[in-house]
Amino acid sequence: MQSYWPYSDARTRCAFCRKLLPVNDGQVLAWRSANGLFFCTEFCADDAEEALFQSRGRSDRQMQASLRPL
Repeated sequence: MQSYWPYSDARTRCAFCRKLLPVNDGQVLAWRSANGLFFCTEFCADDAEEALFQSRGRSDRQMQASLRPL
């Protein structure tokens, strides 16, 4: 879902790549994730979600490995 809102100073940055969010006709255009973060494109939103999934998955596998009986 793409969000639009009027914003005079476009210093808001993408939560993933930290680039300035695009501005069109004085409105900042951003992709909003379910957790409320804003991204410059749907690709950054998807990459951030994938990075979070991989980091959580890795820690879950490490925890499960440590709980196995010897």
